[in-house]
Amino acid sequence: MTLVEIVFPAQLWHQLRNQQIPGWETEWVTRPENENFAFVLAGASSTADRVRLLAREIVPALPADLLRQSPGGITPRPEFVAATLSRCRKEGWHLIETHSHPFDEGPTTTFSSLDWAVDRRKMPPVARLLPHTQLHVTMVMGRRSLDAHYYDHATGAINPASRVEVLGVDGKDWKPRRLIPTTSPESPDGHGEVASQYHRQERLLGRAGQQILGRTTVAIIGLGGLGSFAAIQLAHLGIGKLLLIDPDRVEVTNLNRLQGATVEDVGRTKVDVFAELVRRISPLTQVSPVSMSILEDEAQSAAKGADLLLGCVDSHGARLVLNRFAVRHLLPYIDAGTGVRLASSDQSLAVGGQVQVVVPGTGCLACRGSIDASRAAYDLASPEQQKYEREHGYGIEEPAPSVIFLNGVVASLQIAEAIFMLTGVQAGARTTTTLYDALKRRVTPASTSAYSLCLTCGEEGIQGEGDRELDSGSQRSEIVPRRRATDEPHF
Repeated sequence: MTLVEIVFPAQLWHQLRNQQIPGWETEWVTRPENENFAFVLAGASSTADRVRLLAREIVPALPADLLRQSPGGITPRPEFVAATLSRCRKEGWHLIETHSHPFDEGPTTTFSSLDWAVDRRKMPPVARLLPHTQLHVTMVMGRRSLDAHYYDHATGAINPASRVEVLGVDGKDWKPRRLIPTTSPESPDGHGEVASQYHRQERLLGRAGQQILGRTTVAIIGLGGLGSFAAIQLAHLGIGKLLLIDPDRVEVTNLNRLQGATVEDVGRTKVDVFAELVRRISPLTQVSPVSMSILEDEAQSAAKGADLLLGCVDSHGARLVLNRFAVRHLLPYIDAGTGVRLASSDQSLAVGGQVQVVVPGTGCLACRGSIDASRAAYDLASPEQQKYEREHGYGIEEPAPSVIFLNGVVASLQIAEAIFMLTGVQAGARTTTTLYDALKRRVTPASTSAYSLCLTCGEEGIQGEGDRELDSGSQRSEIVPRRRATDEPHF
């Protein structure tokens, strides 16, 4: 059975909650209000065993769209349903149908016998009106809990959806990732033992937090100086599964900064070296090495199976692709980078790095100005175009300085953000960017907000589109015309 999850950007989630049960956060009222109804149009991010439905737009049912509305039931007009189904067919959206149980404030809201009878009657014909690749989900929302199930085209069965994930921030709320289990399937939270080796960190993260780590899949993109630290730390923390994505092999010149690699590893693929190391540290951690660039379709297909992306890349082209990939597939993304600017006659020595969290509502690396379009265009150009650029003096800079202690500090800041996000441990105020100045021994937090006109994460951007009309070559065609890159380090 396919695992189906539903992912909402925080702003859309709060919009839906307020439409379904106005004032849902207030105390119980004497007379429950009427049920409410809405459609949610969603993209999808699909792997072999999981479908993540990515909420893109809410289509609320207004009074004129309803035949009946009461505290005990609701019926939309056929014209309203037909218009929404038509949009799904024409535009390629999956359909999530949701209604409220405003009278239910318990922890186990679920479908009533009437809801089940209606769904058994209507879901097969609705499925026939949609392409077999498009899912139809129904969801019921109480004041404190929810339930959801979907129709399986192949078997004709109605199967439970596993959970709702709320991703991002809205207003002053700073919880970048929240998991809401559905009522029907048995939730794994609170079950399973925690190995004794994690006892000390369990005192900080809690038993539930440690169990979450054991069920989480993290993709590390880039196994250089930063990625090597990230892989080893996540292994020690007891992460459930690691996807290691990098096309390169270990070289002698890498050994000054690859944590855990030795001279015997020279010539081996980086992903195989660190997969072996992770297994020695944490035999229970599943490791999948992917020895290819994140620009490749197969690497991106693997990354879609992650719950969290860690960007440890050293090129603006890879960073651009990762940023767009994360936003398109509604995957939380934590980017890290380091930089050294050598002293010269007109500038002083600078050593440092940064960690950036990208989730809905915070903006992305593109609208924050963290991607140099000129360098990204060069990185993603064809070999012939790169050769032409080098012959004309572009792209021939000396390799940037790199030292292991700088990578270690910045990678640890990145892993701390990851653990806070995954387990719910949250310290301090809202922070999306952490800047590290090694010379001043200073860590500076900063916050960012979404830019509505951003072509990646803005209102007309690609957020939540998932696999819909995905063009594997689009990363190159959508780069803005190149401007000359500066020599400023990226931190």
